[in-house]
Amino acid sequence: MLRIVEVARQRTGWTIQRILKALGVPRSRYYDWRQRDEQARLEDQTPACRSLHTILPEEKEAVVQYALDHPQDGYRRLCWQMVDEDVAYVSPSSVYRILRDQDLLYRWKRSSSKGEPPPEPTKPNERWHTDIMYLRVQDTWYFLVNVLDAYSRYVVHWELLSTMHANDVRLVIQEALEKTGATPQIVTDNGSQFTAKDFKQLVRQFDLEHIRIRTYHPESNGRVERLHRSTREALGDQDLHDLGRAREIIGRWVKHYNENRLHASLHYLPPAEFYAGAPDERIEERNEKLAKGRQRRREKNEKRLQAAA
Repeated sequence: MLRIVEVARQRTGWTIQRILKALGVPRSRYYDWRQRDEQARLEDQTPACRSLHTILPEEKEAVVQYALDHPQDGYRRLCWQMVDEDVAYVSPSSVYRILRDQDLLYRWKRSSSKGEPPPEPTKPNERWHTDIMYLRVQDTWYFLVNVLDAYSRYVVHWELLSTMHANDVRLVIQEALEKTGATPQIVTDNGSQFTAKDFKQLVRQFDLEHIRIRTYHPESNGRVERLHRSTREALGDQDLHDLGRAREIIGRWVKHYNENRLHASLHYLPPAEFYAGAPDERIEERNEKLAKGRQRRREKNEKRLQAAA
């Protein structure tokens, strides 16, 4: 922990007091650690390992530092990001224990609302969800329309519009349909854009099934609602000073969301791999890395046990 504080101080220029507050570490405990460290009796200095499978000190440090660099990610997402990025090959349960001991677990409150969503899709492009998100650019409100594949959580198409008339929304959905050649079920709320004549014509033209969620139950469209929540978080500190800049930033975010961001309901894989229908290769690669980490851990701990004997 002393090293974590020092690294954070060097990287951020923050005072020690500010870093301790961000970490939730009492000042008295920190200075007690420093005193014990100076006396060469700090408990978290490298001890003799108790087992061949004991997590290595350098692995713990890597996990903690990565968690500090990604403060809004849960331990499972952190685990698989670290495996994919070759930071540390440590299981989710081990990451949980390391972060729990350092009081670095990120927790969020799940919604208690119970909607009635349609049955789960079994393949890409079987069902899409769409909705409209308000986005302020400079001093003007714009409208972000997302088309999300329910099976893979992949953003099939998006547009940032200056108006949200029924025909505007229809053209966004139509472009997604023409781009993919798919004929999915379309799940929407009961907004006027989705009940208008223009949208009904689109449904008939492409022979679609239109599923409208229950009134006052937006959680039934929860997949796209979660996408919008993540989008707001991602764009929260961005400078959207004009429409062109806003579209550029949104494009980068959608690319990251589709190709890099790990999704809890997809075995912590990015949506693009599920949309392409080939997630098994990454899962096998991860399992091989975890096995490699266990073997390395065993070899190093065996040497430490022999040295301590």
